[in-house]
This record gives sequence, structure tokens and C-alpha cells, in this order.
Amino acid sequence: MGDGYVDNSGNNPYLNVKMISPNYLKYIDSQFKIFGNGVRLSITAEESAKQNRDNGFSPNAKAENYSDKYRWQSMRHPELKEFREWYSTGNKIWPANIELTPTVLKHWYCGDGCWDNTGGNNRITIAISNESENTEKINSIFKNVGLPCPKRYKKYKRDSGSVKCDAVFTVDQSKKLWEYMGEPLPDFEYKWPEEYK
Repeated sequence: MGDGYVDNSGNNPYLNVKMISPNYLKYIDSQFKIFGNGVRLSITAEESAKQNRDNGFSPNAKAENYSDKYRWQSMRHPELKEFREWYSTGNKIWPANIELTPTVLKHWYCGDGCWDNTGGNNRITIAISNESENTEKINSIFKNVGLPCPKRYKKYKRDSGSVKCDAVFTVDQSKKLWEYMGEPLPDFEYKWPEEYK
């Protein structure tokens, strides 16, 4: 539900995650055991900066403002074909019957969430841009496991014209979410207040 995606090229799909957190990806690889293909460096900080200079996205891009990016992927497997329906519209759309277990919510939060502690308030916000038109579905995913629905959805247009949408939780709702998720995952400890680590 977060940063990963299913690559549907070829007869059998595979799972793929790219990010700057190698310890998280090593954890994912350990969970998939022989089904995982290990963690590899995908692109260096210098290469990312050079790409952005060359394509004009950021003409003055410097490597010190970028991070190395790593990649994990699973082996190809026919069982992953069930995830093709998530991409049938051309965008990733989650089915309404996802069970928001502590593990599912934790990985989703690590990939797409943030901890807002401005003003001493501890609040969770989770990006749901791919589901910006399906907020009732998001509400039901939380309700189905006895968790509070987001207090509100914050939507706005990006410069590119696409819609950015965040599910915003109150301080009390966020406490329930951290309690439900349990311990943080490697490289994402910074998204948990000390009392929930």
C-alpha cells in the first residue's frame, strides 16, 4: 500500500520497492526468505543529482542534497497475479476488502506516513493520493478493524496538476494508531514518538 509496487511485465509479476532506507529493505528481504532477491544499490546520490541536472528538473542539483537509493524485489511468481487488479485503471487502487492488520498499517505508515509533532502535538498523517476520490473506502478500512477514521482529508493540487491527498488524524487518534502498530520498523524509528518505541 505504500512505496512498493507490483511489476506486471512478463508472465509472472514481482514485488519491487525502491527507497533510501537499506535496513528496512533488508528487513523486508528477511521476511520473504527465499522468495526475496536481496537488496541492491539502485542509484547513487551523485547519479540522482546528475540526472536532475541533465533533465533540467534541478539545474543546480548537488549530490549532498540527495541520498543513495536502494532496491528490493521479490522473485517472479504466479501468485502475485492477483495484484494486477490493483493496477487495472493505470493507477494503484486498493480493493475495499483489505484487512488493515497492525503489520499492514505499519508498512503503509512507514512508506507514506509522517509524524507531525509541531507545537508539541503528536499527529499522524498518511498520504492517500491514489485514493483521493475513495475516502469512504479508506474510512471503512479503518472502521473494519475498530480504528478511528481520519479526522479529515487534506486535498490540494500539485504544480504538475495531480492531486495530493493526506489522511489527517487527531492526537488521540494517532495514539491509537501507534498502539495498534506496535514497534517501529528498521530505519523508520523517527516516525514513532519515544513512548511508542
